[in-house]
Amino acid sequence: MPGINDPLAVFSGGSHDGETTTVADGVTRLFTSSEAPGLVDVYEQTDETRDVEGNSEPATVFAFVGQEPAAERVPMEALPERPET
Repeated sequence: MPGINDPLAVFSGGSHDGETTTVADGVTRLFTSSEAPGLVDVYEQTDETRDVEGNSEPATVFAFVGQEPAAERVPMEALPERPET
């Protein structure tokens, strides 16, 4: 379960570029909802850190590395619906 003291991560690239989240220690790969139907965006931890406005500690950068079929990772019902653009 995420905690208030978990490290901050910032997404680089993909549909979540610039967004932040917290991650548990040891997490090196993240999956997020994608703008592409039926896919999830895949981000991997880098050695880079970036300052994020409003935070005293730098965030670990998770870089976009591609997409994978969502059905292989999470139940489709668990993915939020993306608004049509």
